[in-house]
Amino acid sequence: MASAQTAAGIAFSALGLLAASIGWPLVAFACALCAGFCFARHPVELESPPPPAVEPPPPWERAALDGVLTALADGVVVLDASDRALCANAGARSLLGLRLTGQDAPSLMEQVDWPQLETALFEARRSRVAQVFEAARSAGDQGQLVAVAVSVPGKDGSVVIVLRDQSRLRQLESLRRDFVANVSHELKTPLAAIQGFVETMIDDPEMPDGTRARFLERMHRQVQRLATLVTDLLTLSRLDEGAAQHGEPCDLSSVAREVVRDLMAFAEQRGVSLRIDVPTNPIWIAAEREALRQVVSNLTDNAIKYTPRSGSVAARLVVDGEQAQFLVVDTVIGLAEEDQERVFERFYRVDKARSRELGGTGLGLSIVKNTVQGLGGSVGVTSRLGYGSTFWARLPIAKR
Repeated sequence: MASAQTAAGIAFSALGLLAASIGWPLVAFACALCAGFCFARHPVELESPPPPAVEPPPPWERAALDGVLTALADGVVVLDASDRALCANAGARSLLGLRLTGQDAPSLMEQVDWPQLETALFEARRSRVAQVFEAARSAGDQGQLVAVAVSVPGKDGSVVIVLRDQSRLRQLESLRRDFVANVSHELKTPLAAIQGFVETMIDDPEMPDGTRARFLERMHRQVQRLATLVTDLLTLSRLDEGAAQHGEPCDLSSVAREVVRDLMAFAEQRGVSLRIDVPTNPIWIAAEREALRQVVSNLTDNAIKYTPRSGSVAARLVVDGEQAQFLVVDTVIGLAEEDQERVFERFYRVDKARSRELGGTGLGLSIVKNTVQGLGGSVGVTSRLGYGSTFWARLPIAKR
């Protein structure tokens, strides 16, 4: 320590003498040159601190992430810089047909043939702007429409792809447009008829009483048709909103007998034989009585209307395990296969001209379907063209 201090003292004394002769600025300049020369010959490596180690996430965090991805209805895929799918949830696997994931998996485009997605990935990486598009999953798949969002690449080149199946939404939008168009048409027809009769009566003040009475009678029929249509639309609206049809247990046997008895006169007027086969013992259904009346009435009334004169309609009620099945069997006409698939749709008519002639709104069977399904049951039809049809409604029996 003493020798070091002595050396330091000698060095500073020498610098002091040198400064006295040439000045301190030149001494400082000389020292800088010497220091630079020494560092050049013997560089000192300044070690930067090592980057902090990246620890893998704890198991609970990974499990939580897997749970979130699994619960998502949308498809999610994470790609690395080489477009390999590092992870993907079940929705993405289903929509893309993706089989392999992980760092050893082939790139996404090697597994999925979708040019629009490949283009979106390229544009996202090139422009660093998120890409969004909507397209059919494949040329041969008419029923699957997918909305895709591709994120901006991260610093490591990773990209997140989110996919959403829009098929159901587009189908609902199409049904809504068809519904609005059908309602407009159904309202326009009777209103046009009423308007025509009213204008004719206004233009002809001297119209004979007999003609005026006929016009008023026809106007009355059109008003009744409008009232029925509005009532049916309100019923469907209430069912769509999930209005409760459940109630205290009601005897379906007594409802069926009552409704069929009320329709006997209409069947005789149409020249149709109407029979009923209902158990004498009560069959209890947890539903409002009016809801059950509507189901039985619409099914039976529909069969009577479309059965030709001299035909027959049979209404039956049977118990099958824990369910009651109400069946209406008609004769002669029957339905084609394509009609059987759509007959419960709103405003669908097999014979549109005849339906309007008979005063139908095209909503009766749709009301039956919505009511029965709201009660936890099911509806259907079995038919053979030219031989008749069997419409049925199955409802769970209430426990008493």
